[in-house]
Amino acid sequence: MAPLLIRQARAGDAPGIARIGLQNGRYHARIGPELYRVPDEEGLAEFIAADEEWRSLPTSLALVADADGEIAGYLEASLQEPVESARWQGQRDLSKTRLFINYVGTADEFKRQGVATELVQVAEEWARANGAEVAVCDTWIDSPLSVPFWEERMGYARRAIIFRKPL
Repeated sequence: MAPLLIRQARAGDAPGIARIGLQNGRYHARIGPELYRVPDEEGLAEFIAADEEWRSLPTSLALVADADGEIAGYLEASLQEPVESARWQGQRDLSKTRLFINYVGTADEFKRQGVATELVQVAEEWARANGAEVAVCDTWIDSPLSVPFWEERMGYARRAIIFRKPL
């Protein structure tokens, strides 16, 4: 694998990010079809490129792992400030600045090569430099890739369960 350059995402990266989203969508739709589907390919890159306003916010982070010009991975995260009502809340984390990682994806040909690890480490460094005290993410509990990644590789601990019931 070519050396990785972790950098801010740019609008021109949208086709590579869309490719990762489609690959991840196919994977999840295959192993959890009752919960996941493949995103529509038509217009996906344009949708991603149009998100420049969000990417420009000082509390937003959009990173790509660039392997010699090829987008090998993508991460989206944001800083969440302490909530105004934190003193009346039972959850300690609500009184802290938090890094919320809402998406990490790796292109199929780069999986299991440390791409996501590097992306998350850079996001955590950015968050610490911006005053975050804790990092939070969620993932599908039945994922054979992401649960071990977060728990074993990255050192995150389970703290909640989201329940779902079709109506």
